[in-house]
Amino acid sequence: MSARFLLPPEPLQKKWSGLKTFVVVERQGERNGQPFSERQFYICSQYLEAQQLLADIQGHWGIENRLHWVRDVTFKEDFPPRRGGNAPVNWSILHNFFITIARQLRFRTIPQAQRALSNQLHKVFSFFV
Repeated sequence: MSARFLLPPEPLQKKWSGLKTFVVVERQGERNGQPFSERQFYICSQYLEAQQLLADIQGHWGIENRLHWVRDVTFKEDFPPRRGGNAPVNWSILHNFFITIARQLRFRTIPQAQRALSNQLHKVFSFFV
């Protein structure tokens, strides 16, 4: 992974007042035996050192990969079958609750925890004793 600080393009400067930092992150590697290359752009309203910006970007993607991706892919929250009223919020709370328990019990993956705990409510509720 490499990062470059660039001057923001003028149209971007006009659209985002207070823009101080413009960064291009380039990643290359191999996924599933296939080479990949991707480029991502980040903007910030502060002047940041490269190490701080890198830590912030990695922190962001850590949250994305450990929580949002799990919720989107495992629990399909982007396309919820339960709509209306408080149902989406209630299911989201339950999903977060389950993710927390699965991680506390040190399951490697959330689907693995789902399979193991689906008929083992005493393990799930053992946290409350």
